[in-house]
Amino acid sequence: MIGGLTSGWIGRVRRQGVALVIAVVGWGLAIGFSGFAQSLWLMVLLLAVGGAADLVSAVYRQSILQVFAPDRLRGRLQGVFTVVVAGGPRLGDLRSGATADFVGPTASWAGGGFVAAGLAVVLATIFPALVRYRPPGDARIDR
Repeated sequence: MIGGLTSGWIGRVRRQGVALVIAVVGWGLAIGFSGFAQSLWLMVLLLAVGGAADLVSAVYRQSILQVFAPDRLRGRLQGVFTVVVAGGPRLGDLRSGATADFVGPTASWAGGGFVAAGLAVVLATIFPALVRYRPPGDARIDR
């Protein structure tokens, strides 16, 4: 809730691709470290950080989709986006439950977060256009 109430700064970020990757990595790390938390308050804090990072990534993902997608494909891409957003967490739940049976709940929980963070870095490396993405009309030179 605090993340949403203080989200006014999100619109002023020019390097939105970098911000998206940082938010996804932040979410993964917060979830990963929360799996090792021995204190309820530490876990709650880490999950709040993860929730705020997820909010930031959701804003950028939706904004980039709406701005970057051509008009003729926007509806189709929005449909794919909705399927991914609705189905992705359920697949994560399935993965978490299946791996918990083999490695235990702590390793499954933490590992899922750390793998997500690592996968975000790998995908950003493979697709550098995502990292370079800036909203249209941003004339600043990437340094």
